[in-house]
Amino acid sequence: MAKSQQQNIVLRTLSYSLLIIVISLACFFGHMPVVSDYLHDIESKTYDLLFITRYYLGLDPKPPKNILIVGIDAGSIKKVGVPWPWPRQFHGSLVDALKSAGAKYIVFDIIFDTISPLSLQTQDVVGDQTVSESSFDAGSEDDGIFAMSINEAMNVFLSCEAEPLSKTDYQAILPIDTYLEALNNDVSFLGNASVTYDSDNFIRKSKLIFPEFYKDPAVTASTAFRVAQKYLKERARIQSDYSIKLGMTLVPQEILINFYGQSETIKTIPYWKALELIYQNKGDIFKDKVVYIGRTKLKASIDPFKSVRSPDSFPTPYSVLTPNFSGVEIQATILGNLIESLFIRRVNEISLILIFSFVAIFTTLLVFRFRTKLIFCFFLCLLFALLYIVNAFILFAFGRISIPPTFPVYGMIVPIYFVNLIDQYFIVDRARRRQAKIFRQLVPPQVADEIEKMGQDELALGGSKREITVLFTDIKSFTPLCERNTPEVIVNILNHYFTEMVKVIHKHNGLVDKFIGDAIMAFWGAPKALELSVQANSSARCALDMKQQLNLLNEKWKELVGASEIINIRIGLNTDVAITGNVGSLERMQFSAIGDGVNVASRLEAVNKVYGTSIILSASTAKLLDRDLNIRELDRVIVPGKDVPVDIYELIESENFTPELYGLYGAGLDNYRQRDFDKAIKFWKECLNLNSHDKPSEIMLKRAMKFKETPPPDDWNTVWIVDTK
Repeated sequence: MAKSQQQNIVLRTLSYSLLIIVISLACFFGHMPVVSDYLHDIESKTYDLLFITRYYLGLDPKPPKNILIVGIDAGSIKKVGVPWPWPRQFHGSLVDALKSAGAKYIVFDIIFDTISPLSLQTQDVVGDQTVSESSFDAGSEDDGIFAMSINEAMNVFLSCEAEPLSKTDYQAILPIDTYLEALNNDVSFLGNASVTYDSDNFIRKSKLIFPEFYKDPAVTASTAFRVAQKYLKERARIQSDYSIKLGMTLVPQEILINFYGQSETIKTIPYWKALELIYQNKGDIFKDKVVYIGRTKLKASIDPFKSVRSPDSFPTPYSVLTPNFSGVEIQATILGNLIESLFIRRVNEISLILIFSFVAIFTTLLVFRFRTKLIFCFFLCLLFALLYIVNAFILFAFGRISIPPTFPVYGMIVPIYFVNLIDQYFIVDRARRRQAKIFRQLVPPQVADEIEKMGQDELALGGSKREITVLFTDIKSFTPLCERNTPEVIVNILNHYFTEMVKVIHKHNGLVDKFIGDAIMAFWGAPKALELSVQANSSARCALDMKQQLNLLNEKWKELVGASEIINIRIGLNTDVAITGNVGSLERMQFSAIGDGVNVASRLEAVNKVYGTSIILSASTAKLLDRDLNIRELDRVIVPGKDVPVDIYELIESENFTPELYGLYGAGLDNYRQRDFDKAIKFWKECLNLNSHDKPSEIMLKRAMKFKETPPPDDWNTVWIVDTK
């Protein structure tokens, strides 16, 4: 490949790739309407596949042993026999029981922002009276019982949240004052239970602190974070980027939740069962545990007083395998992640840019190096894409690090490959394909494949010595033929002739070297080396096939072109050493063969004129032929431009071979060389009696008769000097 062409391909590859990289990064890190959201949605869904893959491979982390969930489910409501929401004294009884069982912390994933449901029931009975005019003694007493249990336990966490009123304003939803007083107004026992939704309404991450709610300390930290602080006995220090230094662990402001598996993977005990176990003195299961209390599989429709804001059911990455998670299990999972440092870290933007840049640069180098081998390059890019995805999974499953699972694949690897593929195929390779098509019209597929495998050094200007077999063919009396027919007829004939002859040469694995007017030069043994016997037999059979194909063409020309005469060809074959290689200039070169061996083949083609034959081959070729090919020795000659005599043979079609005639011809040739011209004349006359059209016998008979009348000199070496080219 020329240096300028190489530089051009480098520039094209870099230009396309750089454009793709810029667009990809802008789409991923920017806020382009629709596009950016769509890309992040794709990443979220493929991120879910990492969880599912991890689950099927049995690599999910073990659920925390120090966390239990007491679930308020439909079975518990049925068992208790009281509709939800329950009187607060029920929760007070559970707190007392869990405290006695040795629970380390008790966390309610319920926001007690209204007074006791007993008071709500009273309000419903009063009907048209306002709340301020009603008496809620029953409710106040109920709230007081629960508050007393909270105060005595001093290990209870309550939930709250911030309800947005506008883009800039919010309202803190806190437990009622009775419970805040029971907590001694200690906000460290209050936590924001809000969940963070992705754009597809799935839960994958959780905020630990909410600096936007700084005016209300109660809602500035999540429930799980408050509990983790107490459990780990670590002071939290907020960094400038809102990450959190929790002891020796640096925790992002927003973590990716590392789910332990399908829903209810964390041990969950129904509310009624928890009370029963404790009352039966089987409460050891709760000892030193963090116990979360909340709704599990409890629908809003069972709440007659509408105190339940939502069904408390959330889709997660495991939603394709399992029912949605309850809010309390999500909160318990987050706490487990914090206590065990199992949360998943998202790679920061700078690291992501470096990762994307590496992927893009490596893909660019890969495509540039192998862009001419499109299929091979495709599989290399596919392998690289798979390696990236596998690496993303390994980081996720074993390193708890999240990088975009597939964006570099469809955002960089695929576009870089396909854009450069389109450029390579439709622009760069267009001229090359055209040249290759022409090349394959001149070269048999086997030889073309061999040449395409050669390296740059092998295809450079220069050559090497090699024994090859050369074929020259020419049309008999072509000049008179042109004079007797119109140019249109001649061009039509030549086009048909060259097309069919090249097909025959390719069929026998020959390489068409060149066309010289109406002549064709072809050879065997280069660039793909062949045994000499294979060369000789392939070229000889090719010559016979060319004669047969010409007979068919003559029939077509009579019908289609209107040619007024039969066309015949002469063929010369020679096996000898020649120089083969690329000949020409740096701008234009041709694989060819040159040397004395090539010239002899050309001269042998012309020798056919002397003996009235069609196919003449040298002894070096004849001696290599298989026995099923019919030949006869014609003479020993010196061809024009050469000093060394050549024994020449005629190659004969099997249907024209007469063993008796050729035996007589050989006997005549032996006597001729022994200067016994009378016997030679006798044998050649017998040949003509068998076939009056046998031209070699006729020529040699005349020559013998001439030598009989005028004997050659005593030093005659039986060599005939041919002066016809």
